[in-house]
Amino acid sequence: MHILIIGGSIFLGKAMIDSALKSGHTITVFNRGISNPHFQHKDITVLHGDRNDGFEILDGMHVDAVIDTCGYFPKSIAISAQYFANKHIQYCFISTLSVFADMSISNDESGELCTTDNPEADTIDGENYGALKVLCEQTLLSMIPDALILRPGLIVGPHDITDRFTWWPLRVGMKERLQGTMMAPGDAMSTEWEFIDVRDLADFALLLLNKKSSGIYNVNGERMPLVEIIKESEAYFNHHIQVQWVQDDVLLSKNAQPWNEIPLWIPESESSLKGFHRTNTTKAKRAGLIIRPLNNTIHDTLDWALNRPSTYKLKAGYSEEREYEFIT
Repeated sequence: MHILIIGGSIFLGKAMIDSALKSGHTITVFNRGISNPHFQHKDITVLHGDRNDGFEILDGMHVDAVIDTCGYFPKSIAISAQYFANKHIQYCFISTLSVFADMSISNDESGELCTTDNPEADTIDGENYGALKVLCEQTLLSMIPDALILRPGLIVGPHDITDRFTWWPLRVGMKERLQGTMMAPGDAMSTEWEFIDVRDLADFALLLLNKKSSGIYNVNGERMPLVEIIKESEAYFNHHIQVQWVQDDVLLSKNAQPWNEIPLWIPESESSLKGFHRTNTTKAKRAGLIIRPLNNTIHDTLDWALNRPSTYKLKAGYSEEREYEFIT
């Protein structure tokens, strides 16, 4: 197939390129050239343009499938959907699990969706992200009814620009060098998180495109105990660290901020968000979703992360001083 990737220069787009090339497909990437201006790849075609200005640069080019990795506003999706609607191609849109209105439960694909009072919003925040993705899905399906929509949870792995998952394996390495005790939220028996390796998401997207599948799929990995993440990270660094588990109520009493300050952590008291780490992926598994072993994700993520410039500052996580506050 000739696959057009809208986006494609960072994280998810890179994984889509690698998965598609591995399967022998021809790749064209279309993006603004802003997120990663130095992006080059000898085996693909890179075209620069703004999706909101249209896709005329593609006139005369035949593609078999589109993978849209960076659609956040329904007006942007309307432009791309209108261009491709009558071209008899497969259109795969990457959405999010945040589309669900009730995240206290384990939603399947038919779960109730978010709404917004401002569908014309042109900026994204934590309040409207999911609702705008819902409108993107609805806009696409109204114009391309047989589109393929994937709703991933937290995407992790090499080239992750958020550092949320990457923080934990790196933290294990930091604590060995600093010879200190590492804080872990909750307790070893119950702190479990879900996430999807970016390469598993990409492979699943290509699998469905190869099968000419359509419809909506929740996509996430198995629930993974934090204690296992720490254990596999220790194996990578070949050392053992001391871990002090700190209960949710203690962390909250010290104004700990879930998700970003303490990456991936959602306190048990935040019942409205429990479903984010309890995804119903039955449909995706039946369609062929394969999740790689945790040690593969951790080892490859660390191989990449430890080769970043020494001046790189992590975008998630807390300081040594803040950790001391948590454990004392």
